[in-house]
Amino acid sequence: SDSIRERHWKQILRLLHVTSSFTELSLRHLWDAKLLTVHDASVKDIIRTAQGEMALDEFVRQVSEHWTTFALDLVNYQNRCRIIKGWDDMFAKLDEHLNSLQSMKQSPYYRVFAEQAESWEDRLTKVQSIFDYWIDVQRRWVYLEGIFFGSADIKQQLPKEYTRFQSVDNEFVSTMKRVSHKPLILDVAGIPNLYQSLERQQDMMGSIQRALGDYLERQRAAFPRFYFVGDEDLLEMIGNSKEPKQIQRHLSKMFAGIASFDMSDGANPNLITGLVS
Repeated sequence: SDSIRERHWKQILRLLHVTSSFTELSLRHLWDAKLLTVHDASVKDIIRTAQGEMALDEFVRQVSEHWTTFALDLVNYQNRCRIIKGWDDMFAKLDEHLNSLQSMKQSPYYRVFAEQAESWEDRLTKVQSIFDYWIDVQRRWVYLEGIFFGSADIKQQLPKEYTRFQSVDNEFVSTMKRVSHKPLILDVAGIPNLYQSLERQQDMMGSIQRALGDYLERQRAAFPRFYFVGDEDLLEMIGNSKEPKQIQRHLSKMFAGIASFDMSDGANPNLITGLVS
């Protein structure tokens, strides 16, 4: 039977009191050991156990093969670093394998695979914890990177937050460059102090985002029509405050009767000469 492994052959040989290796086993050995008379039922029990273990054996092998060869899917971002994509597929496979490793414990054949299964459960739980943080950190970084590195005005108006973001940015980009060189997920999960680094970055960017929210609230309090636009639109307007052409697409959200500006054709192209309804 294909399900019989070396461990099962060793059980059979012990049962039959055969001292030869299973690779040297012949029909004569089995006949002399009275396999078909005295030991038939016991050998069949071993074979049934082997068949029951086969599915678990194959699953643990699949888990090992998948995660030891799994490389993170990376994509270039703004020519600064490569960031992770394909989150949904990765998390779906983690959930699938962790749930199956849990379910294995209910099998009467689990004991043989307990050490391997528990080892993989521990490793995949660690991977899942790390990347639960990572997806949030990356999302925050992409958002704040676009704000602070996309506008000189925002840097000037929020110098403290910009300085703090530079620190986070350096740490995040450095980590992503390291990941790019060795993208296998188990290698990445083994980076020293990675979890603590992601936790720190998340906390710092959360603080920066709260400060950014307070800043936008002050702008809306000073000019209530800003309440008619979302945070990203307002940030774009503030970041392009000296570029009326970039702002005018938001006019209709704040002023029902205004669609755009008329701009000067003279020496100052940013001079507004009229309003278009």
